[in-house]
Amino acid sequence: LGQARMTMSSFFALLFLTALRLGVQADNYAVLVAGSSGYYNYRHQADICHAYQILIRNGVAAENIITLAYDDIAKSPENPIPGKLFNRPTDKGTPGVDVYEGCKIDYTGSDVTPDNFIAVLKGDSTKATGRVLKSGKEDRVFINFADHGAPGLIAFPRGELHADDLNDALKYMHENGMYNELVFYLEACESGSMFEDQLPEDIKIYATTASNGRESSWGTYCPPSDSVDGVSLNTCLGDLYSINWMEDADLDKKTESLEDQYEVVKEETTRSHVQQFGELDFDSQKADSFWGKVASPSFHTSKVDPAVKTLSAVDSRDVALSTFYSQYINSNPMDLDGRRNAAQRLINEIEFRQWADETFSDIAHQAMRTNNGMVSEVLSGHRKPTLFKCHKAAIAQYKNSCGELTDYALKHVRVLVNLCEITQNTELILEAIESVCKAK
Repeated sequence: LGQARMTMSSFFALLFLTALRLGVQADNYAVLVAGSSGYYNYRHQADICHAYQILIRNGVAAENIITLAYDDIAKSPENPIPGKLFNRPTDKGTPGVDVYEGCKIDYTGSDVTPDNFIAVLKGDSTKATGRVLKSGKEDRVFINFADHGAPGLIAFPRGELHADDLNDALKYMHENGMYNELVFYLEACESGSMFEDQLPEDIKIYATTASNGRESSWGTYCPPSDSVDGVSLNTCLGDLYSINWMEDADLDKKTESLEDQYEVVKEETTRSHVQQFGELDFDSQKADSFWGKVASPSFHTSKVDPAVKTLSAVDSRDVALSTFYSQYINSNPMDLDGRRNAAQRLINEIEFRQWADETFSDIAHQAMRTNNGMVSEVLSGHRKPTLFKCHKAAIAQYKNSCGELTDYALKHVRVLVNLCEITQNTELILEAIESVCKAK
C-alpha cells in the first residue's frame, strides 16, 4: 500500500511538472545597440532610445531589455537641447518627444564593445561586464543594432564585429535554446553583407537590413530638416530605415505581420535596398509580437510624409560632413573663437576624407603592382566577404600603420575586402598597407 501511495504520488508530481512545462508563457527579450560615439552620430543613439520606448510602451519588462550605447550625445556640449534626444523634427511651437527620457542604458562608454555584445547574446556573464540575456527556448528575442558598417562588419566605438563572429553567436543561441524565434533589425552601411550567405535559413531567425551588401545606408531628418520646436540640432535625427520601421511601429497596427512591415519599410526606404534574410516561414507573425503587445497610446498618431524623409536624407558616410557644415553655418558670428573652431572641424573633416581616398587608392595600387589589370576591380568592385581571417588581419594592419577606421574610412574597407578575395595573399596586403602608410 505504501509503495502504491508513493507511485501515485510520483505520478501526480510528474503530471504537475508536465503541466507546468506546458503552461510556460513565452516572454519577450531585447538587445539594443547604438555602436557609435560623437555628436555627429546623434541619430544612432536617438534610434535606439526610440526603439527602447516602443518596447517599454508595449509591455516588455525593462529587466528583459539590455541596451548598449556610448551615451555621450544627450549631455554633449554640442547638443543645443541639453539632456534630451529627439528622433523626429517638429514645427516651432510644437515640443518634440524626448526619447532619452527613461531610456535605461546598461553598457556605456568603453563598455560598448563587440566582446560585450557577443557575451550578452550568448548569456555569458563570465565575459560580459554587465547584464546578459536570460532568455529560454520558449521566448522571443528582438535585436536592434544601429551604427556604421562595411562589407562583412559592423562598427563599435572601438573595434569591429565581423559577420562570421556575429553569425556564430546567433548559431550558439539556437543550439543552446536561447529563443523560440528571433528577429534582428540591422541599420548600417553594407549591412546586407552581415547575413548574405552567412545566416542559416533553418534556425528560426528572421533578419532585415537597411541596405544590401554593396551600398550605404542613409541618415534622415538631416539639416535643414532637423529642427525641434524651432531649434536646429545641426545633425541627422535618425536613420532612414530605422525611422521607417519605428514610425510604422508607432502606429500600433495590431494585425501587421513582419512581412507587412518589411514591405512598408522597403517601399519607404528609397535611398537603399532593404533586404530580408534567414527563415521567412514565420514572417507572417505579428510584428509587435517581438516588441511586446500594444498596451498604451503611441508617441505619434501619424507618420511624417515619406517625401520629407527622403528629401532630408544624407548618405551615412557624409553625415559628419553635413553636421560640421551645419554647425559652422549656424554658429554665432559674434563668437569668433567658436566660429573658428567650427570652421576648423569642417576643414579637418574635408582634409581627412581626401587623405583616406588617396591612402586606400595607394594601397590598392601597391598591392596590385603585378596585377595591374585588376586595380579597377579592387577600387570599384564589391566582392562578397568570405576570407575573414585575411579581412581581420588587413584591418588590424591598417589601424596599426595608418590610424583608426573612422566613419568615413569605413567606406573604403571594401578595398581591403576586394584585395583579400582577389589576391588571397594576406602577406602581400599587409606589406602594401604598411609601406603606403609609412610613406605618408
